[in-house]
Amino acid sequence: MNDSPPTSERLERLKTIVGPKGYIDDAAGMAGYLNDTRDLFHGASPLVLRPADTEEVAAIVATCHQAHIGIVPQGGNTGLVGGSVPSRSGQEVVLSLTRMNRLRDLDAINYTMTVEAGCVLAEVQNAAREAGRLFPLSLAAEGSCQIGGNLSTNAGGTAVLRYGNAKELVLGLEVVLPNGEIWDGLRRLRKNNTGYDLKQLFLGAEGSLGIITAAVLKLFPLPVDSATALVAMPGVEAAPRLLAMLREASGDAISTFEYMQRACLDILAAHTDLGDPLDEVYQHYALVELTSSRRDAALVALLERVLESAFEEGVAQNAVIASSGAQSERLWQMRETLPEAQKNLGAGIKHDVSVPVSRVPEFILRATRYCEDAIPGARVVAFGHVGDGNVHFNLMQPEGADPAVFLTHGEAITTGVHDIAAELDGSFSAEHGIGQLKKPDMQRYKSPIELELMRTLKRTLDPHNIMNPGKVL
Repeated sequence: MNDSPPTSERLERLKTIVGPKGYIDDAAGMAGYLNDTRDLFHGASPLVLRPADTEEVAAIVATCHQAHIGIVPQGGNTGLVGGSVPSRSGQEVVLSLTRMNRLRDLDAINYTMTVEAGCVLAEVQNAAREAGRLFPLSLAAEGSCQIGGNLSTNAGGTAVLRYGNAKELVLGLEVVLPNGEIWDGLRRLRKNNTGYDLKQLFLGAEGSLGIITAAVLKLFPLPVDSATALVAMPGVEAAPRLLAMLREASGDAISTFEYMQRACLDILAAHTDLGDPLDEVYQHYALVELTSSRRDAALVALLERVLESAFEEGVAQNAVIASSGAQSERLWQMRETLPEAQKNLGAGIKHDVSVPVSRVPEFILRATRYCEDAIPGARVVAFGHVGDGNVHFNLMQPEGADPAVFLTHGEAITTGVHDIAAELDGSFSAEHGIGQLKKPDMQRYKSPIELELMRTLKRTLDPHNIMNPGKVL
């Protein structure tokens, strides 16, 4: 990549490719593209490009490849690690896929849909639902995040336990390569044993190896029966045991198993209208949901039987099973509202880690002791997709503390928490990606051979380092 901003001649060439409706070059219009949703990263750019189709993306990339101009691909810009924000250098252009939002194909019999990268996730879900099918990827930002960003970051969410991460929901991709060539890999096949699985190079690569412009997504039968419950447990160590009981009894019909500790319910009670649904106070909770496409699944009765066994074995202490769609939605609101509600506690040092499901209790207990010893009075808020081993482990400032002073401990605390996860055969990034924020962790926790393999791929596909420079590696 060049060390100087693109020339006016090159910028005019890029504007010509997309036409008058396809670019933004005024400061006010570009502001939302240059800052991240957490207000942690702020960049600069001479131009935001909004191509209307894959051919325009290819022309943009070919021009930038020739001139060694950096490109920052961007979807809904809802990421949490600065992966879609340009650097402060002003040398990179932002390429937003927002205008590329067409549903190209929906084959209900083949259980597939082909969508462009700029489709908003909630709209993808709705299109599948209207066809009597389910696209299961679901996360808090689904009303604004875009499918291209979801795939580029290998998004997780609440349904990973049943359906897998984003990369497991893809059959084919269309990608613009760093030299401007278009790879048409939009295969709708579930069996295609013909060499390397090239799509996996771009899923989770955060736009550093190419730009995903369209994808063939897997669909599933639409659930017609469900059972949702909030279960109180005697300790966090009961969570994996309860999960195992639910999986075995339901034939893996469990789609969600979300952990929340007592602090989470206290935050909701203090700062929202979501009160505790149980009469007594407990320290550990699991939000569980079973779903089935069978009308005779009788999931509520099945859940009741499992919980009766869990009470007898001391794995559960109390539970409320939703008796209506509205009650189920309210239980879900507790989990979905929590990330926003915890902001009321002030500054936070946040972690998105994963460990083997069987070791989740050990991680939470060890990390809690470490953080409370390191900063007396700091408040641990632990919750997340424990069914797949993903814990959102957050440390909030002590009451009345100076937020700026508290945040000076961020690097040390994060290293300690990540070290514990690594010791338990875990990962420092479960679903949020690397971006800019976690690049130092890549050097600390990835082996030299892993890093060199990734660098070799990067150099081979993107020798000029124009694709999302400064991210991941």
